[in-house]
Amino acid sequence: MFNVSRKQLVTAAAVLLLVPSMGWGAGFAIFENGARSAAMGGAFTAVADDPSAMFWNPAGMAFQTDKGMQLMAGVSLIAPTQDFRGQAVYPGDGYTASQKSQIFYPPHLFFLMPLNERWTLGFGASAPFGLGTWWEDDYAGRFISKRTNIQSFDNAFNVAWRATDWAAFSAGVDYLTFQLDLTNNIGFVNPYTQQLVDVGQVHLMTDGLKNSAFGWNVGALFKLGAGFSAGIAYRSTFDVKIDDAYGSFIQFPSGYPDFDAVLASRIPFGQKVSGKSSIELPDVLSLGLAWTGETWTVAVQYNWQGWSSFQTLDIEFIDYPHLNQSIEEGYENSNTYRIGAEHRFNEKVAIQLGWVYDETPQPRFSMSPLLGDSDRREYNIGMSYTAGKMRFDVGYTYLMAARRATDGTSVDGYDGEYRDTVANIFNMTFSYQF
Repeated sequence: MFNVSRKQLVTAAAVLLLVPSMGWGAGFAIFENGARSAAMGGAFTAVADDPSAMFWNPAGMAFQTDKGMQLMAGVSLIAPTQDFRGQAVYPGDGYTASQKSQIFYPPHLFFLMPLNERWTLGFGASAPFGLGTWWEDDYAGRFISKRTNIQSFDNAFNVAWRATDWAAFSAGVDYLTFQLDLTNNIGFVNPYTQQLVDVGQVHLMTDGLKNSAFGWNVGALFKLGAGFSAGIAYRSTFDVKIDDAYGSFIQFPSGYPDFDAVLASRIPFGQKVSGKSSIELPDVLSLGLAWTGETWTVAVQYNWQGWSSFQTLDIEFIDYPHLNQSIEEGYENSNTYRIGAEHRFNEKVAIQLGWVYDETPQPRFSMSPLLGDSDRREYNIGMSYTAGKMRFDVGYTYLMAARRATDGTSVDGYDGEYRDTVANIFNMTFSYQF
């Protein structure tokens, strides 16, 4: 006779709620909110002169009262790819796998309404965290993750006040919701063949409207004279409670009825299993400096993300307490450096350029098929066309991440190098002044 160990069950079931711990590294944070600002590398905290200021520094709304009400709507098309090369002991030297092609399209919407010459209200809807991964069905890491899709939506309400001709301040509240969809296989060693076989599949889904958190943000923008400006913005953490995660277990017949029966007695195949967890998404501090002349704007920016609060992920299975687990994550605070420029040929046409260096908060040991993150660089270019009260912005970002290997440290026992990580990002935005 043979047994399915408690450790095996915990490993198989813990992935149900592991996605929140993996889904928001530097490689899956989304900063493409506003095609023009994204084309400037996101170095926009000290510029903040269009509706995307709602995302980068809402204090900038107070210097836009002469434009009347403004609406900006846009979308990003993000096409990521990543390859994996195995290391000893598992899955072994020479093993390779690639993610399937995908396209994500997070939207954004910003609306500014001046109340008078000094006060402005703003509403913003964006997707600050998300994306996902999708590997081949038969690849070696399918027991950790086969497919992941994460979506988040931040609804922000802000008020900005121009205290003087050179200083403005803002404050606001954020309401963030998110949902996830995860699929992975369950594997065990068949005692008759002594081979690892796929005995089932787990599919997890959540209702994004029930997984939510409130946050807050403040900002300031200073016009320093001689074309210089300085900006600072802070967005708080989001303490998200995951109260409605539901996993469905599907059994794959092995051809050995007694083996299948033992597995079915220990794994809730055919059942809807409830789970709970939580995650604290990081707070973000942005500091920017910009210079604007007659035809040029040049800006630099520093971002800090407080990931160090994310050290463990505690998982509770309501009906299966023996599967409860605390997973070590060990994230570190991360930094991002941005440079951007815009050249205005005339009142209608302008081009933008940008560069970004983004550090990952993820340690090597927690890299996995769910998220194999590393430091990344971005190269940005864009163009704007203004026609009366309308403006069209388009931009392109080429993102490339450095090769990075677990080097025998993987907590999942799945060691290898994540490489050729690239994303092609196309941004489009339409703005209108009422």
